[in-house]
Amino acid sequence: MNGSINNTTEVRGDLCPRVGVVSWYSCIFELYAPSAFFVDKYVSPILYFIGLVGNLLTIKIWSRRIRKTNTSALYLTVLAVSDLVLLALHSVMELQFTWNVSTLNKLVWCPTFFVFYMFAQYMSPLLIMGFTLERFISIAIPFKGERFSRRNRGALEIVAIIILSLLLAVPQVFGWTVFPDGECQGTGIKFFEIWIWVSDILVFCAFPLASLILNILVINALSRSFRLRRDTVPSFKLNSFSSKLLKTRRKEQTKQRSLRVSTVTLLCVSFYRLFTVIPVAIIFALQYRIPTGDETLSVSEIGKDSTWKTFFDYLIAKKIIDEIGLSQYSLNCFLYYLTANYFRNEVCRLFRSLTECRVGITEFRGRRRGTESSSKGTLLSTQKSFYD
Repeated sequence: MNGSINNTTEVRGDLCPRVGVVSWYSCIFELYAPSAFFVDKYVSPILYFIGLVGNLLTIKIWSRRIRKTNTSALYLTVLAVSDLVLLALHSVMELQFTWNVSTLNKLVWCPTFFVFYMFAQYMSPLLIMGFTLERFISIAIPFKGERFSRRNRGALEIVAIIILSLLLAVPQVFGWTVFPDGECQGTGIKFFEIWIWVSDILVFCAFPLASLILNILVINALSRSFRLRRDTVPSFKLNSFSSKLLKTRRKEQTKQRSLRVSTVTLLCVSFYRLFTVIPVAIIFALQYRIPTGDETLSVSEIGKDSTWKTFFDYLIAKKIIDEIGLSQYSLNCFLYYLTANYFRNEVCRLFRSLTECRVGITEFRGRRRGTESSSKGTLLSTQKSFYD
Protein backbone atom coordinates (compact mmCIF):
# COMPACT_ATOMS: atom_id res chain seq x y z
CA MET A 1 0.00 0.00 0.00
CA ASN A 2 2.74 2.46 0.96
CA GLY A 3 4.75 1.69 -2.17
CA SER A 4 1.78 2.27 -4.47
CA ILE A 5 1.11 5.61 -2.79
CA ASN A 6 4.72 6.77 -3.07
CA ASN A 7 4.96 5.94 -6.77
CA THR A 8 1.69 7.61 -7.79
CA THR A 9 1.61 10.90 -5.96
CA GLU A 10 -0.05 12.87 -8.74
CA VAL A 11 -2.46 10.12 -9.79
CA ARG A 12 -3.67 9.25 -6.30
CA GLY A 13 -3.20 12.58 -4.56
CA ASP A 14 -6.92 12.65 -3.77
CA LEU A 15 -6.83 9.28 -1.99
CA CYS A 16 -7.70 11.12 1.24
CA PRO A 17 -9.76 14.14 0.12
CA ARG A 18 -9.95 17.03 2.57
CA VAL A 19 -13.73 17.11 2.88
CA GLY A 20 -13.47 17.22 6.67
CA VAL A 21 -10.78 17.14 9.36
CA VAL A 22 -12.02 13.99 11.11
CA SER A 23 -12.60 12.05 7.90
CA TRP A 24 -9.18 13.11 6.54
CA TYR A 25 -7.40 11.99 9.71
CA SER A 26 -9.34 8.71 9.68
CA CYS A 27 -8.24 8.07 6.11
CA ILE A 28 -4.58 8.81 6.92
CA PHE A 29 -4.65 6.62 10.01
CA GLU A 30 -6.26 3.75 8.12
CA LEU A 31 -3.52 3.95 5.48
CA TYR A 32 -0.47 4.20 7.73
CA ALA A 33 -1.67 2.74 11.05
CA PRO A 34 -4.01 -0.10 10.03
CA SER A 35 -3.26 -2.01 13.24
CA ALA A 36 -4.84 0.79 15.28
CA PHE A 37 -7.98 0.65 13.15
CA PHE A 38 -8.07 -3.15 13.38
CA VAL A 39 -8.05 -2.95 17.20
CA ASP A 40 -10.78 -0.33 17.17
CA LYS A 41 -13.00 -2.13 14.69
CA TYR A 42 -12.75 -5.70 15.93
CA VAL A 43 -11.74 -5.68 19.60
CA SER A 44 -14.23 -3.06 20.80
CA PRO A 45 -17.32 -4.99 19.56
CA ILE A 46 -16.15 -8.06 21.50
CA LEU A 47 -15.86 -5.99 24.67
CA TYR A 48 -19.29 -4.48 23.97
CA PHE A 49 -20.86 -7.92 23.77
CA ILE A 50 -19.12 -9.20 26.91
CA GLY A 51 -20.02 -6.01 28.75
CA LEU A 52 -23.65 -6.19 27.68
CA VAL A 53 -24.11 -9.76 28.88
CA GLY A 54 -21.91 -9.37 31.98
CA ASN A 55 -23.41 -6.11 33.21
CA LEU A 56 -26.98 -7.27 32.65
CA LEU A 57 -26.15 -10.43 34.59
CA THR A 58 -24.52 -8.34 37.33
CA ILE A 59 -27.56 -6.08 37.61
CA LYS A 60 -29.88 -9.07 37.79
CA ILE A 61 -27.87 -10.78 40.56
CA TRP A 62 -26.77 -7.88 42.77
CA SER A 63 -30.12 -6.07 42.61
CA ARG A 64 -31.69 -9.01 44.46
CA ARG A 65 -29.53 -8.25 47.50
CA ILE A 66 -30.31 -4.55 47.74
CA ARG A 67 -31.56 -3.99 51.28
CA LYS A 68 -31.52 -1.15 53.75
CA THR A 69 -28.38 -2.49 55.46
CA ASN A 70 -26.63 -3.82 52.34
CA THR A 71 -25.00 -0.92 50.55
CA SER A 72 -22.54 -3.21 48.76
CA ALA A 73 -25.18 -4.64 46.44
CA LEU A 74 -26.58 -1.17 45.78
CA TYR A 75 -23.18 0.24 44.82
CA LEU A 76 -22.31 -2.72 42.59
CA THR A 77 -25.68 -2.55 40.85
CA VAL A 78 -25.31 1.17 40.12
CA LEU A 79 -21.73 0.54 38.96
CA ALA A 80 -22.96 -2.06 36.47
CA VAL A 81 -25.64 0.34 35.20
CA SER A 82 -23.08 3.13 34.67
CA ASP A 83 -20.72 0.71 32.90
CA LEU A 84 -23.53 -0.38 30.61
CA VAL A 85 -24.37 3.23 29.78
CA LEU A 86 -20.73 4.04 29.06
CA LEU A 87 -20.34 1.07 26.69
CA ALA A 88 -23.45 2.20 24.79
CA LEU A 89 -22.11 5.76 24.49
CA HIS A 90 -18.65 4.49 23.55
CA SER A 91 -20.14 2.50 20.67
CA VAL A 92 -21.79 5.69 19.36
CA MET A 93 -18.44 7.49 19.50
CA GLU A 94 -16.71 4.59 17.72
CA LEU A 95 -19.23 4.80 14.89
CA GLN A 96 -18.35 8.47 14.47
CA PHE A 97 -14.55 8.39 14.67
CA THR A 98 -13.72 4.84 13.52
CA TRP A 99 -16.44 3.83 11.09
CA ASN A 100 -17.11 7.37 9.73
CA VAL A 101 -20.82 7.11 10.48
CA SER A 102 -22.35 10.50 11.23
CA THR A 103 -23.67 9.92 14.76
CA LEU A 104 -22.49 13.14 16.45
CA ASN A 105 -22.60 15.79 13.73
CA LYS A 106 -25.50 17.74 15.22
CA LEU A 107 -25.01 21.19 16.71
CA VAL A 108 -26.65 20.51 20.09
CA TRP A 109 -26.09 16.78 20.27
CA CYS A 110 -22.28 17.00 19.77
CA PRO A 111 -21.42 18.74 23.10
CA THR A 112 -24.34 17.12 24.93
CA PHE A 113 -23.10 13.66 24.01
CA PHE A 114 -19.68 14.28 25.55
CA VAL A 115 -21.31 15.57 28.75
CA PHE A 116 -23.09 12.23 29.14
CA TYR A 117 -20.01 10.28 28.01
CA MET A 118 -17.69 11.88 30.56
CA PHE A 119 -20.42 11.67 33.20
CA ALA A 120 -20.49 7.88 32.74
CA GLN A 121 -16.68 7.77 32.88
CA TYR A 122 -16.54 9.81 36.09
CA MET A 123 -19.22 7.68 37.77
CA SER A 124 -17.08 4.55 37.93
CA PRO A 125 -14.10 5.78 40.05
CA LEU A 126 -16.39 7.97 42.18
CA LEU A 127 -18.66 5.01 42.95
CA ILE A 128 -15.69 2.88 43.93
CA MET A 129 -14.31 5.70 46.06
CA GLY A 130 -17.66 6.20 47.81
CA PHE A 131 -18.12 2.49 48.41
CA THR A 132 -14.58 2.16 49.73
CA LEU A 133 -15.00 5.10 52.10
CA GLU A 134 -18.28 3.73 53.38
CA ARG A 135 -16.69 0.31 53.94
CA PHE A 136 -13.71 1.86 55.70
CA ILE A 137 -16.02 3.74 58.09
CA SER A 138 -18.13 0.66 58.77
CA ILE A 139 -15.07 -1.41 59.71
CA ALA A 140 -12.65 1.10 61.22
CA ILE A 141 -15.42 3.02 63.03
CA PRO A 142 -18.10 0.34 63.50
CA PHE A 143 -20.56 2.41 65.54
CA LYS A 144 -20.70 5.11 62.87
CA GLY A 145 -20.93 2.39 60.25
CA GLU A 146 -24.03 0.96 61.93
CA ARG A 147 -25.50 4.47 62.05
CA PHE A 148 -24.82 4.80 58.30
CA SER A 149 -26.63 1.53 57.61
CA ARG A 150 -29.60 2.35 59.81
CA ARG A 151 -30.12 5.70 58.15
CA ASN A 152 -29.91 4.14 54.68
CA ARG A 153 -27.16 6.54 53.63
CA GLY A 154 -26.17 4.45 50.59
CA ALA A 155 -28.88 5.91 48.33
CA LEU A 156 -28.04 9.46 49.42
CA GLU A 157 -24.33 8.87 48.79
CA ILE A 158 -25.05 7.60 45.27
CA VAL A 159 -27.21 10.65 44.55
CA ALA A 160 -24.33 12.88 45.71
CA ILE A 161 -21.92 10.96 43.45
CA ILE A 162 -24.26 11.41 40.47
CA ILE A 163 -24.48 15.16 41.09
CA LEU A 164 -20.69 15.49 41.44
CA SER A 165 -20.07 13.47 38.26
CA LEU A 166 -22.52 15.63 36.36
CA LEU A 167 -20.89 18.85 37.60
CA LEU A 168 -17.47 17.58 36.51
CA ALA A 169 -18.83 16.67 33.07
CA VAL A 170 -20.80 19.86 32.33
CA PRO A 171 -17.71 21.83 31.07
CA GLN A 172 -17.60 19.42 28.12
CA VAL A 173 -20.17 21.77 26.59
CA PHE A 174 -17.34 24.24 25.95
CA GLY A 175 -14.99 21.62 24.54
CA TRP A 176 -16.95 20.28 21.56
CA THR A 177 -18.90 21.80 18.70
CA VAL A 178 -19.83 21.21 15.06
CA PHE A 179 -17.48 23.11 12.72
CA PRO A 180 -18.42 24.59 9.33
CA ASP A 181 -17.28 21.38 7.60
CA GLY A 182 -20.16 19.63 9.41
CA GLU A 183 -18.07 17.46 11.76
CA CYS A 184 -18.08 17.25 15.57
CA GLN A 185 -14.62 18.32 16.79
CA GLY A 186 -12.84 19.69 19.82
CA THR A 187 -12.83 23.47 20.17
CA GLY A 188 -9.30 23.70 21.61
CA ILE A 189 -10.30 26.31 24.21
CA LYS A 190 -7.59 26.81 26.84
CA PHE A 191 -10.06 26.65 29.74
CA PHE A 192 -11.32 23.31 28.51
CA GLU A 193 -7.81 21.84 28.22
CA ILE A 194 -6.97 22.94 31.79
CA TRP A 195 -10.26 21.56 33.09
CA ILE A 196 -9.66 18.19 31.42
CA TRP A 197 -6.19 17.96 32.98
CA VAL A 198 -7.43 18.81 36.48
CA SER A 199 -10.55 16.64 36.40
CA ASP A 200 -8.81 13.63 34.83
CA ILE A 201 -5.93 13.67 37.31
CA LEU A 202 -8.40 13.98 40.18
CA VAL A 203 -10.89 11.35 39.05
CA PHE A 204 -8.72 8.83 37.20
CA CYS A 205 -5.53 9.00 39.31
CA ALA A 206 -6.15 10.45 42.79
CA PHE A 207 -9.45 8.69 43.53
CA PRO A 208 -8.34 5.18 42.41
CA LEU A 209 -5.11 5.47 44.41
CA ALA A 210 -7.05 6.64 47.49
CA SER A 211 -9.50 3.75 47.03
CA LEU A 212 -6.66 1.25 46.86
CA ILE A 213 -5.02 2.65 50.02
CA LEU A 214 -8.31 2.59 51.92
CA ASN A 215 -8.97 -0.99 50.83
CA ILE A 216 -5.57 -2.09 52.08
CA LEU A 217 -6.28 -0.40 55.42
CA VAL A 218 -9.63 -2.20 55.56
CA ILE A 219 -7.98 -5.58 54.93
CA ASN A 220 -5.46 -4.91 57.70
CA ALA A 221 -8.23 -3.88 60.11
CA LEU A 222 -10.21 -7.03 59.34
CA SER A 223 -7.20 -9.29 59.80
CA ARG A 224 -6.31 -7.64 63.13
CA SER A 225 -9.85 -7.96 64.45
CA PHE A 226 -9.98 -11.60 63.37
CA ARG A 227 -6.69 -12.42 65.14
CA LEU A 228 -7.82 -10.52 68.25
CA ARG A 229 -11.11 -12.39 68.48
CA ARG A 230 -9.37 -15.73 67.89
CA ASP A 231 -6.77 -15.11 70.61
CA THR A 232 -9.28 -13.83 73.18
CA VAL A 233 -11.85 -16.63 73.07
CA PRO A 234 -12.99 -17.17 76.71
CA SER A 235 -13.19 -20.63 78.23
CA PHE A 236 -16.35 -21.18 80.29
CA LYS A 237 -18.98 -23.80 80.91
CA LEU A 238 -22.06 -23.62 78.77
CA ASN A 239 -25.05 -22.06 80.50
CA SER A 240 -27.85 -19.78 79.37
CA PHE A 241 -25.67 -16.67 79.46
CA SER A 242 -22.69 -18.31 77.75
CA SER A 243 -24.87 -19.82 75.02
CA LYS A 244 -26.29 -16.38 74.25
CA LEU A 245 -22.75 -14.99 74.21
CA LEU A 246 -21.67 -17.74 71.81
CA LYS A 247 -24.60 -17.03 69.52
CA THR A 248 -23.74 -13.32 69.50
CA ARG A 249 -20.10 -14.11 68.79
CA ARG A 250 -21.05 -16.43 65.94
CA LYS A 251 -23.24 -13.75 64.41
CA GLU A 252 -20.37 -11.28 64.66
CA GLN A 253 -17.98 -13.77 63.09
CA THR A 254 -20.42 -14.42 60.24
CA LYS A 255 -20.79 -10.68 59.69
CA GLN A 256 -17.02 -10.19 59.75
CA ARG A 257 -16.58 -13.06 57.29
CA SER A 258 -19.07 -11.54 54.84
CA LEU A 259 -17.36 -8.17 55.23
CA ARG A 260 -14.01 -9.76 54.41
CA VAL A 261 -15.39 -11.45 51.32
CA SER A 262 -17.09 -8.30 50.00
CA THR A 263 -13.97 -6.25 50.79
CA VAL A 264 -11.79 -8.66 48.81
CA THR A 265 -14.22 -8.28 45.90
CA LEU A 266 -14.02 -4.51 46.14
CA LEU A 267 -10.23 -4.63 46.42
CA CYS A 268 -9.99 -6.69 43.23
CA VAL A 269 -12.30 -4.31 41.36
CA SER A 270 -10.40 -1.27 42.63
CA PHE A 271 -7.01 -2.74 41.76
CA TYR A 272 -8.12 -3.76 38.27
CA ARG A 273 -9.58 -0.30 37.63
CA LEU A 274 -6.33 1.25 38.83
CA PHE A 275 -4.34 -1.09 36.60
CA THR A 276 -6.39 -0.10 33.54
CA VAL A 277 -6.91 3.62 34.26
CA ILE A 278 -3.33 4.73 34.96
CA PRO A 279 -1.90 3.60 31.57
CA VAL A 280 -4.76 5.43 29.83
CA ALA A 281 -3.98 8.58 31.82
CA ILE A 282 -0.27 8.31 30.92
CA ILE A 283 -0.93 7.81 27.21
CA PHE A 284 -3.39 10.70 27.31
CA ALA A 285 -0.72 12.98 28.82
CA LEU A 286 1.79 11.97 26.14
CA GLN A 287 -0.44 13.12 23.29
CA TYR A 288 0.67 16.73 23.82
CA ARG A 289 4.33 15.70 23.57
CA ILE A 290 3.87 13.63 20.41
CA PRO A 291 2.31 15.96 17.83
CA THR A 292 1.09 15.05 14.41
CA GLY A 293 3.21 15.92 11.39
CA ASP A 294 2.76 18.63 8.80
CA GLU A 295 -0.83 18.47 7.55
CA THR A 296 0.05 20.26 4.32
CA LEU A 297 2.08 17.29 3.08
CA SER A 298 0.64 15.03 0.42
CA VAL A 299 -0.50 11.51 1.23
CA SER A 300 2.71 9.98 -0.12
CA GLU A 301 4.93 12.48 1.73
CA ILE A 302 3.16 11.74 5.02
CA GLY A 303 4.30 8.11 4.70
CA LYS A 304 7.95 9.26 4.55
CA ASP A 305 7.84 11.92 7.27
CA SER A 306 9.56 10.92 10.54
CA THR A 307 7.25 13.03 12.70
CA TRP A 308 4.20 11.33 11.25
CA LYS A 309 5.81 7.88 11.69
CA THR A 310 6.41 8.60 15.39
CA PHE A 311 2.80 9.68 15.77
CA PHE A 312 1.55 6.52 14.02
CA ASP A 313 3.56 4.35 16.45
CA TYR A 314 2.08 6.31 19.34
CA LEU A 315 -1.42 5.89 17.88
CA ILE A 316 -1.09 2.10 17.71
CA ALA A 317 0.06 1.95 21.36
CA LYS A 318 -2.75 4.33 22.36
CA LYS A 319 -5.45 2.22 20.73
CA ILE A 320 -4.22 -0.94 22.44
CA ILE A 321 -4.09 0.78 25.85
CA ASP A 322 -7.51 2.32 25.24
CA GLU A 323 -8.97 -1.15 24.69
CA ILE A 324 -7.35 -2.34 27.92
CA GLY A 325 -8.96 0.64 29.64
CA LEU A 326 -12.31 -0.18 28.05
CA SER A 327 -12.15 -3.70 29.48
CA GLN A 328 -12.74 -2.35 33.00
CA TYR A 329 -16.33 -1.66 32.00
CA SER A 330 -16.84 -5.15 30.55
CA LEU A 331 -15.01 -7.69 32.71
CA ASN A 332 -16.24 -6.97 36.25
CA CYS A 333 -18.54 -9.99 36.14
CA PHE A 334 -15.48 -12.29 36.00
CA LEU A 335 -14.02 -10.63 39.12
CA TYR A 336 -17.33 -11.08 40.93
CA TYR A 337 -17.47 -14.72 39.87
CA LEU A 338 -13.96 -15.41 41.18
CA THR A 339 -14.24 -13.55 44.51
CA ALA A 340 -17.93 -13.53 45.57
CA ASN A 341 -19.56 -16.81 46.60
CA TYR A 342 -23.07 -15.40 46.29
CA PHE A 343 -22.46 -14.19 42.72
CA ARG A 344 -20.87 -17.49 41.74
CA ASN A 345 -23.72 -19.53 43.23
CA GLU A 346 -26.33 -17.37 41.51
CA VAL A 347 -24.58 -17.72 38.14
CA CYS A 348 -24.38 -21.49 38.58
CA ARG A 349 -28.02 -21.64 39.64
CA LEU A 350 -29.11 -19.55 36.67
CA PHE A 351 -27.03 -21.63 34.27
CA ARG A 352 -28.37 -24.83 35.84
CA SER A 353 -31.95 -23.66 35.48
CA LEU A 354 -31.37 -22.76 31.82
CA THR A 355 -29.75 -26.15 31.21
CA GLU A 356 -32.56 -27.98 32.96
CA CYS A 357 -35.10 -25.98 30.96
CA ARG A 358 -33.35 -26.92 27.74
CA VAL A 359 -33.08 -30.57 28.78
CA GLY A 360 -36.75 -30.53 29.79
CA ILE A 361 -37.76 -29.18 26.37
CA THR A 362 -35.64 -31.85 24.66
CA GLU A 363 -37.15 -34.62 26.79
CA PHE A 364 -40.66 -33.29 26.15
CA ARG A 365 -40.03 -33.28 22.41
CA GLY A 366 -38.56 -36.77 22.63
CA ARG A 367 -41.58 -38.08 24.55
CA ARG A 368 -43.92 -36.40 22.09
CA ARG A 369 -42.09 -37.98 19.15
CA GLY A 370 -42.13 -41.31 20.94
CA THR A 371 -45.85 -41.04 21.55
CA GLU A 372 -46.47 -40.13 17.93
CA SER A 373 -44.31 -43.01 16.67
CA SER A 374 -45.97 -45.48 19.02
CA SER A 375 -49.43 -44.33 17.93
CA LYS A 376 -48.41 -44.66 14.29
CA GLY A 377 -47.06 -48.14 14.98
CA THR A 378 -50.27 -49.16 16.68
CA LEU A 379 -52.34 -47.85 13.77
CA LEU A 380 -50.19 -49.70 11.23
CA SER A 381 -50.36 -52.92 13.16
CA THR A 382 -54.15 -52.56 13.40
CA GLN A 383 -54.41 -51.94 9.67
CA LYS A 384 -52.19 -54.96 8.93
CA SER A 385 -54.19 -57.30 11.14
CA PHE A 386 -57.39 -56.03 9.58
CA TYR A 387 -56.22 -56.69 6.04
CA ASP A 388 -54.75 -60.05 6.99
